[in-house]
Amino acid sequence: MEILCNLKNINLSFGTKSLFSNAELIIHFGERIGLLGLNGTGKSSLFKILAEEIKPDLGHLPFEFSKASGKGQSDKKYSVFYIPQDINITNNDPVTIKQFVYRFYPALKNIQNELEQLNHLLENKNDEALIEKQKNLLEEFDHLNGWRISQSYESYLKVFGLSDWSRPVYSLSGGEQKKILLSLGLSASAHLILWDEPTNHIDTETISLFEEELLDTKNAFILVTHDRSLLTRATNRIFHIRNGKIDQFFGSYPDYLELLKNKEEERKKLVTRLSNTLKREDAWMKQGIKARGTRSKKRVENFIDLKSKIGNLKNDAKKTINLNIAHSKRETKKLVTFESISFAYGQNNIFTNLSFTINKKEKIGLLGRNGIGKTTLVRLIEGSLLPTSGIRKSAENLIIKHFTQKRDELDLELTPYQLLGEGIDHVIINNHKQHVITYFESFLFKGSEIHRPIKSFSGGEKNRLQLAFNLKQAGDLLIFDEPTNDLDLETLEILEKKLEEHDGALIVISHDRSFLSNVTNTTWLITDEKIEFFNAGYSQVEDYLEALRLEQEFLQKEEKKLEPNKNPLLINNKDLRKLTNKQKERLKTIDQDIQNREMELEQLETKLSLFDYVSMDQDKSMKLQELNQQKEQVEMDLLDLYEEIEKLNS
Repeated sequence: MEILCNLKNINLSFGTKSLFSNAELIIHFGERIGLLGLNGTGKSSLFKILAEEIKPDLGHLPFEFSKASGKGQSDKKYSVFYIPQDINITNNDPVTIKQFVYRFYPALKNIQNELEQLNHLLENKNDEALIEKQKNLLEEFDHLNGWRISQSYESYLKVFGLSDWSRPVYSLSGGEQKKILLSLGLSASAHLILWDEPTNHIDTETISLFEEELLDTKNAFILVTHDRSLLTRATNRIFHIRNGKIDQFFGSYPDYLELLKNKEEERKKLVTRLSNTLKREDAWMKQGIKARGTRSKKRVENFIDLKSKIGNLKNDAKKTINLNIAHSKRETKKLVTFESISFAYGQNNIFTNLSFTINKKEKIGLLGRNGIGKTTLVRLIEGSLLPTSGIRKSAENLIIKHFTQKRDELDLELTPYQLLGEGIDHVIINNHKQHVITYFESFLFKGSEIHRPIKSFSGGEKNRLQLAFNLKQAGDLLIFDEPTNDLDLETLEILEKKLEEHDGALIVISHDRSFLSNVTNTTWLITDEKIEFFNAGYSQVEDYLEALRLEQEFLQKEEKKLEPNKNPLLINNKDLRKLTNKQKERLKTIDQDIQNREMELEQLETKLSLFDYVSMDQDKSMKLQELNQQKEQVEMDLLDLYEEIEKLNS
């Protein structure tokens, strides 16, 4: 399969939020790709990079965007068509359904405008020069596939039930406007079509029609959608944006989910086995050179590598966690305490037996999927919702301020001076008096604007002003529900700074991971009627979760000194006499088996280090997956052999 485009060293950040870090991808002609990733991970930004609407940042290595040149064949040249989620159009825009297609083809639009003018002139006089110009324009229109595009667009409009093409686009419903976007994408002749949530706001019948048409297309496409059924039927390859990289998988969406499930199951098993292996290998290493005898050099290297990888994972996470705790300067004053609290809506259990304490200066990032109970937990904490069972205790005269996603608290007839100062010329922030103008200016306003009516401020300025109003309010515990929604980067940075300076406790519900990383020092994850508590900010949670299973297994191994006469790895005659004849024979051959597998591992690692990533295609990608799978299998086999030899020696 021929390569359509190849992108390398993709780096992209917006303010403090990093989306891509040396990411790369390859797209082949005709591929049907599903693009996965959490909100805010860079799916729309990747589309804009592919459509060359934005350029990645300059990284350590230069960004590379190799495109199929076609070598004179237009049907083999890279071309892209980006379908946005929504149509942005004002109520005074007269463009009709029929005309709207030309908004996406500026060259065709210009020709259409000229043809309209010429037709108007030719109505009044028969001029050969005008006729010749009209002929040339029609030929150019045909050369640019104008007839094919417009006819195909209109054909799809009929498929989706849009018949009156003279209607202005602004007058259509959201679903009707979406049908126009579907018609635009399906009629496009570009080799790569970028679909951004194409099935939002449309009915199931239209989705079925779109799915059928998508299955018939010959163009490559990338599909971002929450419709799992559409992903399952329409795609044969998956891109997954995670941790600034783009994982690439050849296969269907269900196959990819199965792969993730299997990987997670294998990871859990491997983590447990690695922890046990590390203990055994550690004991073996402590025997000394003489006791180890003829054990292979490779096993020593494997032990060092294993200990380094697992140790770094845990220690890096734990180190940052400890630093976060050390610098938080928390006081022991308890603000809210839950003792065995449960809550249910009727027969639907939301939380079971929760016990925790929120302390002063604790800044909590509250995580969990939609509908899992984040809002319910917040209401239980603030006391507006009573638990089904258990005891809630709170500090005397506790002040809790809950700021929801709605930003409708501003009286537009007031001025910022009246809103923030409330009749006086200063505000109290963290027990410190501050002039109201100084406080106003700290939110990027000019002091001279403090007496302007709030109704004269722009939407973004009102967001900042709402933020200033919220953050000045005294509270022992502040609760913010999606505070970053609709905020620009500058306002977001202000919010981060103010919340970092906040002297009390804080609970933040947010999907903005960068924001959570910068603001919180504790993370709570709601799952299965329980809460997992992490004494670290969001940026450390992933590493901590990955290493949590290892902690109990070997965190204290350095504190325990194995006595030589109790070492299970030492072989003596007494132990050998307990072995069966079959086990004795196996003990003679197992070292060679270990060495053979270690040699296989070395060979596979060499192949991977020499692998040609530059000219990657589907065949090479499959070969790379095969090599990695072989390597994983050999590593698992080695673990089995290590476990076997230790059992024989015990």
